[in-house]
Amino acid sequence: MLAAALRLPFLDGSSLWFDETYTAAVVDAGGLGAVWETIGRTESTPPLFYLLTWAWSQVVGDSGEATLRTVSALASIAATPVAYLALRRLVGRVPALAAAAIVTVSPVLVVYALDARSYALLVLTALLSVWAFAAVLESATGRRLALWGLAAAATIWTHYYGGFLVLAEVVVLLWLRPRARVATAAAAAAVLVALLPLVAMVREQTGDERAGFIAGTDLLERVEQLVRQFATGMNVPRTWLEALGLALFLAGGAVGLALAVRAALAARAAGRAAVGVSSAAPAPPTAAARPAAAPPAAADPDGPLADGPAALLALLAIGLAVPVALAVTGLYDRLYMRNLLYALPLCAALVALGLLRLRAIPLAAYLAVCVTAVVWAHTDWHYEQTNWRAALAAVSAADAQAGDAAPVIAATPLGQPVVTHYLRTVPASQPLSARRAWLVVEPARGPGQRALHPIAPAPAEAELAALFPQRREREVDGFRVVEYVSPTPVALAPGVWPGATLFEPAP
Repeated sequence: MLAAALRLPFLDGSSLWFDETYTAAVVDAGGLGAVWETIGRTESTPPLFYLLTWAWSQVVGDSGEATLRTVSALASIAATPVAYLALRRLVGRVPALAAAAIVTVSPVLVVYALDARSYALLVLTALLSVWAFAAVLESATGRRLALWGLAAAATIWTHYYGGFLVLAEVVVLLWLRPRARVATAAAAAAVLVALLPLVAMVREQTGDERAGFIAGTDLLERVEQLVRQFATGMNVPRTWLEALGLALFLAGGAVGLALAVRAALAARAAGRAAVGVSSAAPAPPTAAARPAAAPPAAADPDGPLADGPAALLALLAIGLAVPVALAVTGLYDRLYMRNLLYALPLCAALVALGLLRLRAIPLAAYLAVCVTAVVWAHTDWHYEQTNWRAALAAVSAADAQAGDAAPVIAATPLGQPVVTHYLRTVPASQPLSARRAWLVVEPARGPGQRALHPIAPAPAEAELAALFPQRREREVDGFRVVEYVSPTPVALAPGVWPGATLFEPAP
């Protein structure tokens, strides 16, 4: 209930942002073949999320904000119970419940639950994969391995970085369950076969630098950002709130790591002792003299497996170390917080272990910090995505009142596809002549700042003021929406204002 309450009321509460408009373009592409072709041409991630969202849009008959975000929201809500089921055999019932609570209120997971991209679905498929992995760890039956293979393939069909988690699961199963190595290898091979339909798409998607901006940013800064945003999300309303949440997250993680390492070492020592006792035991009595065997003790269905903590640590170590190593060496650098969200529930398990050891108050305090950050950020536009929808709605309303549409100059680094989506217009390719024109200035967050604020002066502002004798300005959720008016037509040329784009009048 809490997971739904923190997500569903805000489903269409914010404008689409840059990346989400590409999802809208995929969904609006037409039939299934056109959707598949558009994914390969415009996206850098696998097709599962887009196919599910397209199918949902066909059911409901529209592609508005709520429709585009429904798959993400439902996946994020479902992640709460699946987190408990996936983690209880690794850390135990109570820590798994606490970890599920963290997954429920995690600010960063709530953000991506309201994002028409694949990241919330990645968290769910990764948790399903870990759940099946834990089941195989408990008993490596053919049915459980088949279910793991399905979940693992779905994880990679959702996001290529999910492959690092699947790799970690394969390595851990081969390590901890040597008697099932052949069956594990066969299941892993089946996963590879399931990925063959993606080969052509991968080739097309890696033919350019669609996500090349990631490698151009400082790696250490990205790692620091990863830890901070896993703890408290992206745009925390107050510094003290972020500091408190980060301190609790790191303290819980450190204590949880120590507890998991201790449990893993204890299980390893117990295993060695059991092997020693077994090798030193006398030969069994004959069948006639052997007493009836006592039934084996029933395993605690809610307790962790003996090697559950070791498995958790290995999943995190491999699932994070491999992409970090590839980024450091420059072989493949897409190391970015949202691409690593598959690891957040595993981190939550360690944090839950540690905060529980520190007693109930630290855990309750961390959950309270998360809920406060979520509600605050989603009820104050200063901490949301920029609201292009509201700003451009103001433009459309004024144009309707004036009886004609005016050209729009968008002063923004990444707003071009958003303007095209909401106004159904395109950047001008030829000079325009108009008596009215709009300048829409996107707000921004300054270095080290969390809140959006209006930008002044903006690109093209001085030039437009010289061309148009009249101006009227209003502010809409931090956007400066400026209407310029002239008694005679004014010539406007595209491409003359760095940082601003001239658009054709909306149809």
